[in-house]
Amino acid sequence: MILKPLAMLVLAALFTPLALAADATTPPLDAGTPAIYQYMRAQRSEAQRLSEPASATPDDLKRAVPKYQKLLDYLATPQVSEHANGYKPLYAENINLLLPLAGVYARLGMKEQALAALERVQGMLWMPAFSAMLAGPEFNSLRDEPRFKAVQQTMALPDRLYKVPAIATPYKAVLTVEEKVAGLSLFWAEARESFVHFDHVPGLAWDQVYMDYLTKVIAAPTTRDYYRIMMQLAPLLQDGHTNIYPPEELSDELYARPPLRTVLVEDKVLVERVGNPALQARLHVGDEIVAVDDEPVLEYGHRRIEPFVSASTPQDRAMRTYSYQLLMGDAGKPLTLRVRGADGTERDEVVERSGSYQAPQQFVFKTLPGDIAYISIDHFENDESVRAFEKAVPDILKAKGLVIDVRRNGGGSSGFGLRILSWLSRQPIGSAASYRRDGNAVMRAQVSPAIFWTPTDFAGDTYKAQHKEVFNGPVAVLTSAQTFSAAEDFAVAFRLMKRGIIVGEATGGSTGQPLFIQLPGGGSARICVKRDVYPDGSAFVGKGVMPDVEVRRTVTSLRAGADPVLDRAVAELRK
Repeated sequence: MILKPLAMLVLAALFTPLALAADATTPPLDAGTPAIYQYMRAQRSEAQRLSEPASATPDDLKRAVPKYQKLLDYLATPQVSEHANGYKPLYAENINLLLPLAGVYARLGMKEQALAALERVQGMLWMPAFSAMLAGPEFNSLRDEPRFKAVQQTMALPDRLYKVPAIATPYKAVLTVEEKVAGLSLFWAEARESFVHFDHVPGLAWDQVYMDYLTKVIAAPTTRDYYRIMMQLAPLLQDGHTNIYPPEELSDELYARPPLRTVLVEDKVLVERVGNPALQARLHVGDEIVAVDDEPVLEYGHRRIEPFVSASTPQDRAMRTYSYQLLMGDAGKPLTLRVRGADGTERDEVVERSGSYQAPQQFVFKTLPGDIAYISIDHFENDESVRAFEKAVPDILKAKGLVIDVRRNGGGSSGFGLRILSWLSRQPIGSAASYRRDGNAVMRAQVSPAIFWTPTDFAGDTYKAQHKEVFNGPVAVLTSAQTFSAAEDFAVAFRLMKRGIIVGEATGGSTGQPLFIQLPGGGSARICVKRDVYPDGSAFVGKGVMPDVEVRRTVTSLRAGADPVLDRAVAELRK
């Protein structure tokens, strides 16, 4: 996920030195927005060159003042102001000019002008990150001024409004009624204000949900019971990036599971991997789980697990129900599994929810017959994915085809995926279109409730990196329902590049930007606040990124250790 909100644009502009040469030629007022923005940046760099060094003389500072003021006057002209209202980086130039100008005035002893400039900033943006800037030595002369202290307090207000220490209390076994109600109210209100996919649940009466859950949470006797209820609230929104998490202290009671992984294949729950040598003697890949604690496994999943699953699509719900969460529970309560072997015989196995799990190797690279390069990219949590790919680049460049496997990739940061894709083309790489939800309270008061969809500040951005060589051969990307979040952004960008085919199954169908909030008793939650679609407006959230060539695993292939998805991708590349 690429994050560049207005606040980040401002901070980046303030803390990043400008290397642009000053251009004395003012562009005409009807010039295009890019020309105006570049002029502003170039002229601001000249003012900052004079005013920023600690060694700047009073004469330097006095020369900088009219340069800043000239740019502010230029921004205030109706034509330029109109451009700025539609282009956040240009709008942010007001703040990028006023803050250093205030510092110049303060260093010159012109307190009234400095305070007036800071109050103009306060009228445009409240941002706690500015507190560090206001603590700089250039503002020393203002420290005791009541107006300066008022600006500092106002800048800190967003933290006071949105960080909720009175509600986000530490863990304890029993919460007060006030804490339980406050936690429910906070999640409900944040979702009503910011959740971006209410259209996926058009029949959901969110106000009635609040009333129903109010009764439930008040009656919860313990913190564990409270979170068992709250964890069924988020799934009502049917979004994979909207969840409620219990306190870490309850993990062993709620999230413990045995060292094996299961998967739903052809309506059968099969053992996909046994990650513990001791357990491998009793359970084998391909064994079918027929029942859990004497309840048929599909019924067990539907009744016991699904109510706690936050998912955007049927394929993601099935993955979470029968793979990730099926065997989770209390570490102190073993599971009894009715197992049917490949030969049809059944047996009961008692399995502890404990033991170390040996995860499969990540970032596997190999060369397949026919000089087809294969690499698995199993997460985008950090730059390990990029480093693994770039380590293999010399071999990839010599290959006749390339398979990138993101079937087990649960996401992370979209930027890492774009860095990998930059090795496949010299052209700029596009991505999904992103929107934020804007509610107009004044319009709601005067006319009618309305929700506006506004492009995010980074909407339409492209990524481009210069590499001496790029891979020009055919490419296939492998996906599954486990391909999620930033890995889906990767699949979308790959499709927009038109560099090859996607083979396998539809992805999980959920991406976006989650807003994290803290809840009583040490719990937390997240709410999806960014809406992503293809550039043409068509949806993949709630559906999944569809493969060009659909191939599914079968019971037979899993038991045989075969990989029909990879086999088909290789066959397509060899064409």
